[in-house]
Amino acid sequence: MLLSIQLFAQFAPRDEDHFSRRKVVNKIDLTEKANQPMVNKESPMYNQYDVGTIKKGIVVALMEGLKKGVCVGYNTDSLDKSLDYNQVMALLAEARGETSEKSAVDAPDGDEWGREDAPVNESTTDGDVYDWGITEGSLDAAPTTPISMGMGDEYAPLENYLLFVEDRIFDKNKSDMVYDIQYIQLYFVDPGGVLRDRAICTFKYNEVMDLLDITQWKNKYNDAEIRTAREIFELRLFNSYIVNVSNVNFGVSSLEEAQYRKEQLVEFEHHLWSY
Repeated sequence: MLLSIQLFAQFAPRDEDHFSRRKVVNKIDLTEKANQPMVNKESPMYNQYDVGTIKKGIVVALMEGLKKGVCVGYNTDSLDKSLDYNQVMALLAEARGETSEKSAVDAPDGDEWGREDAPVNESTTDGDVYDWGITEGSLDAAPTTPISMGMGDEYAPLENYLLFVEDRIFDKNKSDMVYDIQYIQLYFVDPGGVLRDRAICTFKYNEVMDLLDITQWKNKYNDAEIRTAREIFELRLFNSYIVNVSNVNFGVSSLEEAQYRKEQLVEFEHHLWSY
């Protein structure tokens, strides 16, 4: 059975104890073997004694939590506009290329999808640059009619990858790097590979910690190795790579650069240990 856990989150130290702070955006590829338990859907016939746990993965847990009002989603371009379940599903339908009267009714305030505040890199002509410096290309090649996703799971297009944003703070009193997770961001990925990837919804980490506490992560090779999604995040038991560091050059452009940024942060922390 899942055991109640202590607070693993390394909450940020006082502002006056921040020797250095960098905002780091990490990408978790949920299709990788190491990360697949994060979206594993387990039959209720297994571990039936784990009453009250969510056994369909982190994406389903977040979306179902949003549907039941357990947590709140936010518009990815502003983070000050909350979204309910119907609005998020309307955004997902639009990302699929579907249009309907229901989508128009459920759209957030502002322009059609509340994107009037999205920061744009004026020097970029290949597409709009939204938050975290991720370039979104043109929709010219997108089909004009609704497409069939070919999947039984309505949340399947959100289970390709996710981003999580954290502040890496060097505490000058403890001479240690603190990882303060801020956001989890869900992305739509077209299974057909035609439509562009699109940020659908952002969750504030401190608002979904309780939900992650009851979301199961299970090692499929060992039924005794059961953890919660919150443990996986805070103990960093996953594989990820960096896509941006404090908006440096509007994002990381390759896996080689992502590895370089990662090593750069580790080296920076190592050198600060002497203080």
